[in-house]
Amino acid sequence: MDDQRKINKFLPVGILYFFFNSFLLPQGMLYTTILTPLFLIWLYRYPIFNYVWLFFIVSVPFMIVHLLNGVNFVYYFRSYFLLFSVFVFGMAFYQFLKNCKNLPSIFEALLIINIFLLGLAVIALPIPSLVDRFWYTSPITTGINESLRLKLLTYEPSYYSILFVPIAIYYYLKMLLIKAKGGFLIFFLVTLPLILSLSFGIIMGLILSICFLYLSDVRLFTLKRNFPKYLLSVFLLALFVFAMLVVFYPDNILFHRLSNVFIGKDTSFKGRTFDSFYLGWQIASYKSILFGSGPGQTKLLGLQLFIDFYETPTFTQDQVTIPNSLGDILATYGILGVVIKLMVEIYLFFKTKVYSNLYRLCLFLFVMIYQFTGSYITNIAEYVIWIMAFSSWIFTEFDKSKIFGKRLSPIDSTSPALTN
Repeated sequence: MDDQRKINKFLPVGILYFFFNSFLLPQGMLYTTILTPLFLIWLYRYPIFNYVWLFFIVSVPFMIVHLLNGVNFVYYFRSYFLLFSVFVFGMAFYQFLKNCKNLPSIFEALLIINIFLLGLAVIALPIPSLVDRFWYTSPITTGINESLRLKLLTYEPSYYSILFVPIAIYYYLKMLLIKAKGGFLIFFLVTLPLILSLSFGIIMGLILSICFLYLSDVRLFTLKRNFPKYLLSVFLLALFVFAMLVVFYPDNILFHRLSNVFIGKDTSFKGRTFDSFYLGWQIASYKSILFGSGPGQTKLLGLQLFIDFYETPTFTQDQVTIPNSLGDILATYGILGVVIKLMVEIYLFFKTKVYSNLYRLCLFLFVMIYQFTGSYITNIAEYVIWIMAFSSWIFTEFDKSKIFGKRLSPIDSTSPALTN
């Protein structure tokens, strides 16, 4: 009963974060940002509050250099507060994970609500005034004038998809590693929203993270006796779908996107990878390649750079963004900022023994890949994944000791690992 009360207590917070965090707010504003003072008051009762000073210990030396090099104070301190709010949210989420004892039930509730909202999104398709509430309508790649991409109540499809990643990985690994009822239905409920979002970077990141997870421990290939058959079935199904698309629908979005990626014409992929690092380097070099230009300065320093680079004179300051986590940090905090982030990630990987839990390892692999191909410096959805990856007490059913410990002798045919 205690666990149930905690679930009821924290579920509204999960719903706010997942579905309504930007609902009816101006672009870039989140309720989790507005609630920063309340988070601080709530955290005051816990020991983690004592680590608030870490934010200032790390950021103040950068601030001194930035102020000496010259900044726009309004933009700087507004962005600095936003970064602080992200740090506070990260601490609050960490404490949330410590307090909440039954995350699977919250994931289940969020999955059910997500499917319900997806049904509303489908119903809204014939109603022009409601389409933009659930769907993102804009060109996705060169040669495709317009496409419908699911975003539900968030501000864009990629953000919606990355919010969904911890839930998707949980259910995918549960189907692959642990016996789960209704496997096909769960697979459908998890996969359909990702496909409808057309967030190829997120989907590819999920595929790669699961592949790397299996390659990290060859025992996973033999965990279930029928795994080779499942793998072959998935491959044949993918091959069949690919063949059908080639024959009956060769002019589809997937082929267009992949073709543009390979020939360098996909503005989204190129912008989130190569362009982001180049532009981040250039913006940092205007002030200090080692310490960066400072929070909030990218829009000011980068406007003319973006106009010249993309040969688009209609660029405005609001459109000047670096859609890549490390590229954004490079522009803001320079090479030193990038090195610090990567070093912290590697240190916490070993400190919290991420490799000992298959769920946390898969999260780590995903977000390690993703930070090179997307996100941005204040993306709380990215930090949520990092925090979950470094939280050693969550989803212990995926601990390697338990996953492989369930396997009995090959002689014992009643072993779950051999009969599932």
